[in-house]
Formats: sequence, C-alpha cells, structure tokens
Amino acid sequence: MDSRLSFLFEQSNDLFCVSDRPGTIIHTNSTFQKVLGYAETELRGTNMSELSHPADLKRKEELLKTLTLSKEINGYESRIKAKNGRYYNIKWSFILNEEDGLLYSTGTNLTDKLSIDEQSNVTDNIQHIIQSFNEGFFVINSNWQITAFNPAFQAITGLTTEQLKNINFRQLDSLGITDEVMRQMETAFNGNISSQVQYFNAYFNRWLRVNIYPYKNEVMVFVRDITGIKTQQLILALEKNVLELNASSLYSLPETINELLKGIEEIFPDMICSVLEVDEAQEKLWHIAAPRLPLECYNAVNGLAIGPKAGSCGTAVYHRSQVIVSNIETDPLWSDYKHLILPYGLKACWSTPIISSYSAKVLASFAIYYTTEREPKPEEIRMIERTANILRVLIENKKNQDHVKDQNKRLQEIASISSHEIRRPVATILGLVNLFDRNNLDNPMNKEIINHIDITAKELDGVIHTIVEKTIFLKGEE
Repeated sequence: MDSRLSFLFEQSNDLFCVSDRPGTIIHTNSTFQKVLGYAETELRGTNMSELSHPADLKRKEELLKTLTLSKEINGYESRIKAKNGRYYNIKWSFILNEEDGLLYSTGTNLTDKLSIDEQSNVTDNIQHIIQSFNEGFFVINSNWQITAFNPAFQAITGLTTEQLKNINFRQLDSLGITDEVMRQMETAFNGNISSQVQYFNAYFNRWLRVNIYPYKNEVMVFVRDITGIKTQQLILALEKNVLELNASSLYSLPETINELLKGIEEIFPDMICSVLEVDEAQEKLWHIAAPRLPLECYNAVNGLAIGPKAGSCGTAVYHRSQVIVSNIETDPLWSDYKHLILPYGLKACWSTPIISSYSAKVLASFAIYYTTEREPKPEEIRMIERTANILRVLIENKKNQDHVKDQNKRLQEIASISSHEIRRPVATILGLVNLFDRNNLDNPMNKEIINHIDITAKELDGVIHTIVEKTIFLKGEE
C-alpha cells in the first residue's frame, strides 16, 4: 500500500482492514486494534469469519458473490467479536482491487449509536447480551414504533440502522407480518398476555418463530429464523403422507407422485417440479407428474429424447448423473430446446436421475425449474437427494406391484389351461380308448379311433407346450 495512504488510514477514527479475497487479515489500523482490543500480530493471518458473529456468517457467501460482480459495497453491517468477547456492530464499506486481488475494508463503529434508546434504563451489560443474541430482538412502544433492536433482528429484516429506527412495526414489509402475528401483538398490548407464533414470511420465503412479551407500556419481541427446522418437519410429514398414499390401492403412481411434488412446491414456493419416466427402450422421457408446469410447456417437452445434449433431464439420464443448469438461455445443453422453455419464464433447471436400486437402469428424472437464474443451496441439494430416494421407492414399488399382478394373471391363465384346455383333449382320448374294439383288432373303426387319438394327442402336446412357455417366462422374471 502507498505509504501516504497508509498514514491516512493509521490516523483515521474508522476501522481499516486489508485482507485477501477469502477474508484472511493482512493489515489493520490502530483504530481497528484499539476498538476490538487485539494486537496487530494477533489479527494478522486470522480470517474475518473467526471474528464474525455466527448469525452473520450465512451472509458472507452472498457478500463475496456481490463483491465479485460489483467490486464495491457500502453500508454493510455486521457484528465483530472483540478480544473481551463483546460484539461490536460495524458498518463496512468494501472495495475489491482486481490488480492485487486484495479486499480493502473501512468500518464505522455503530455500537454506541444503535439499538437501545437513550431514554431506556437498560444497563450496559444487558445491552451487550442483547447485542450478542443469535435471535432477533426488538422493542415496540404503544404507538407501534420500534424503539430498540439488535443486529440479529436487523439481519432478519435486511434493513439498515437508519431504516429501522422508529419505523412503525406495521409498515415493516420485510417481516411479512401475518394477521395472526398482529392479533397476538394487540393481545400483548391490550391484555398483557405473552404468546408464541410461528409463521411463513412470504417476503423472504423464511419460517419465523416470534415470542412476544408485554412489559409496562411496551412489548419485547424475540424473532428466530426456524426455516431449517420447520422445513425438515414439513418434509418428514410430506414423506409420511406420500408413503401412506403409496400403500393405498386408491392412488395410482402418477397421483401419488403428483401429491409429492405439490407438497414440495408448498414447502419451497419458488420451485416448479416435474418427474419424467424413462421408457423401456431407454430412449425417451414421458411426464408422470408436473403440477405447476404450464400445460403448453408440459406438452412441449413430453417425449423428450435422451442424449448428451438434451436439456437438463435428457442429459442427466444419458450420463446417469445430476445436471445443474443455472441459466437455460446460455447453457449449451439447452441450445436445441430452450425455445420450448424460455417463453414460459423458466430460466434455470436442475435434474436428477432416479436410478434403480436393483440394476443400472434409469427409471425417471426429477426436475426442478426456477423463474430466476440460480444454483442450488446445500439444503436444496439435500432435499433433492431425499426426494430422489422417495421417488425410487414409489416407482419400484409400483413396478413390483405391476410385476406381481402380471405374474398372477399368468398363473391364472396357466390354471385355466390346466383345468379346461387339458381336460378336454384328455376326456376325448379316454372316450376314444373306450370305443376301441380290443376283440376285433381288424375292425375298420379302430383305424379311425387311432387317427383321432393322434390328432388329440398333438393338441394336448400344444397345450402342455404353452404351459411350459408361460412357466419359463415366470421364472425368468423372478
């Protein structure tokens, strides 16, 4: 760094840090060290993730992606851990220098300016505890104004400090407040009653749990993002329901899979799911279910050929491996098929082959479409793997049921042949034998009887041959 620039940063009251792109600290100024209580030697070589509050780590990946694209970010707030264990709320500005590959960060300490109103009687220790909560915390007064909040709540809302200060709670769109939450808030104010509410925040597609505690003329609220836990609960309930449907004779395979996909789309509202079955020749794909896929699009890709460059599904089946296409318009795998999809606003497609647990045969493909360009998150990959396993069970179970039904049908045919087709020629032969003139072997009738016995014996041999063929076929399918 230029010595004159370095001198300016050393004299600055703002925190200053130089790090590599992954966040490993190379240099900090005296303000950074003084505020957080670390020596320069303690900070050098430390990754900023080690100093960040755990709840803020989730945003780091998004920050790096944005920096890679825009090279500069201003007003990014996060909590940094001091040597004494206290967390400081810092507003950062970042510049990514492409020439040296280093990240230059300057930060303003907001800790003494934020969250707890000056008129509040909350002590410094309590303030420190609240600042360190993983849960969001805020206070609203009788006018529904937010008078205090911590950084975790700010992270949940996605708003800046200035945007949150004294905002009317009822106007906080990013919380996706439901009618039930508002009723519980009003009950807290009017009836002095504590409560807990779980609800889906449609603004950010997240599940939140809200604990509401009235205190004097204010209400204290804790907010926790429970999306991970809630999603697992919903997926388990869905899988249980689908397996019960599968055990019922009232639901066909397409109907059962349709219920599974509808359930997934309710849990993950941005997903548009479909399942295509591979034909016996392993050449084409045909839809089993796609509850939200536009009908025209559904028909356009029905009968899709399998190949090395056949969209997401055809390619996934061909290579027997998952295919993630984050941008249909530019991905070469979709060059011959994108005109079928893009008119319906679908921009990304991830496909996973459903491979038989008994052989190398591919049974189907599970596809997820999005109306935005994107790649899957780790939790979405886990959900896809679970769904693929469930689909394998459903499809193989159905095929086993069909196999058993077909075997039963063939056994019934064999039984019918045994009871009717064999009995008739045997009865004919027995009747002819009784007519045979044993006393006069030269009787002309005997010749006719022998001819009839020969014809009937050949007919019986044909029936026995048919039974043997069906028996061999049954054994071959076991």
